[in-house]
Amino acid sequence: MNAKDVGPPKEIRHMPMQHTETERGSGRYHVEVLGKALDILDVLRGARTELRLTDIAEKARLDISTTFRLLRTLEARGYILRDRKTKKFKHCLGYRAYRIGYAQLSSDQSFVQKVTQGLMQAAEKSRVEMLVADNRDSPEDAVKNAAWLIAQKVDFVIEYEFHYRVGPVLANMFQKAGIPTLAIDIPMPSAIYFGANNYAVGSVGGEALAQFAHHHWRGRVDRILLLEMPEAGPVPHSRVLGTLDGIRSVLPKLQEKYVLHRNGKGTEGGGYLATRRVIHSLGSRELLLIAAGNDNCTRGAIRAIREAGREPFTAIMAQGWGPDEALEGELRQARSPLIGAVAYFPEKYGARILPIILQCLNGQPVPPALYVEHKLILRDGLRFPSPVRVEGGFLPAEVSEGSVGR
Repeated sequence: MNAKDVGPPKEIRHMPMQHTETERGSGRYHVEVLGKALDILDVLRGARTELRLTDIAEKARLDISTTFRLLRTLEARGYILRDRKTKKFKHCLGYRAYRIGYAQLSSDQSFVQKVTQGLMQAAEKSRVEMLVADNRDSPEDAVKNAAWLIAQKVDFVIEYEFHYRVGPVLANMFQKAGIPTLAIDIPMPSAIYFGANNYAVGSVGGEALAQFAHHHWRGRVDRILLLEMPEAGPVPHSRVLGTLDGIRSVLPKLQEKYVLHRNGKGTEGGGYLATRRVIHSLGSRELLLIAAGNDNCTRGAIRAIREAGREPFTAIMAQGWGPDEALEGELRQARSPLIGAVAYFPEKYGARILPIILQCLNGQPVPPALYVEHKLILRDGLRFPSPVRVEGGFLPAEVSEGSVGR
């Protein structure tokens, strides 16, 4: 996998304040001296302060003599200004806002749509220019988009890529280009991490599932299905460990032989197929707990359970609830197999991410990892006599009840 022969991404969405960029190059119509002059203008427009001749030459990768002649020409034509005391130059239109590149996971996913919308709103409020590329849930597209964002000379990159194996490739590309990076949900080398505390959210969901079994099935559980996402890598896998520990905190006699680990692939189709195969191995009245890795897997699991008519014998816990319209509807149905979801509030991501990026760009220290807010949302009408653990404390189930749709 490499970044050779890469063109611009197929779908790029811009904020209203942005202008259309053309690719730099040395094609048959390229005017070299004009390109050098534009490089100098880009350097000055991208600077946060006035610059010396030597600084401009270094950043534009030009020799001193060429840089000086072009600067004096641009000054004479009114494109730049020179302070006669300090001998420093600046763009006559002032300094440009930071340009941030954002490679979204996939524009087709409702959770990602809310993340993207929140980021663009936060960028607009901060007067930050944002270039948005769509990875289309494809490692190959992620590499192409990374190369394109680097070519646009962005100041910072937000990377949202599900396939963890491509993470080191992307990280290496951005590191070579000297571009700091923040990774959403799936960690990347050298990048700030922003996403769920996977063990904690798993524990919340697992404990709620076990509480349901304890109070509605008298503690009886015949199988536990974990719809995992190995493509996302080892860090998100700690969500599985948290889920099991959460279940065992309520049902300490749980035996490992009753736990089924299946690859839900993070997709609705993967969740559906994995659940359907497990259903075929169960007795008609065996009781099943399902912990889904994300909303996509949850939708697939619900479809498989409903097709088999196993709603009374199944309890499902979702992770990430956007809210997804389909899952929100499920949580309003008293007979739905979906008993709850651990919500991450993706619409709030942008308001938290942008300040961190600006701190980083302004040379202020930032933490290596930031965790999203999470909260347990229970199905309408569902309550447990004993409290359910959420966010490091205890929250009575009736407080969460009715919070669907917030």
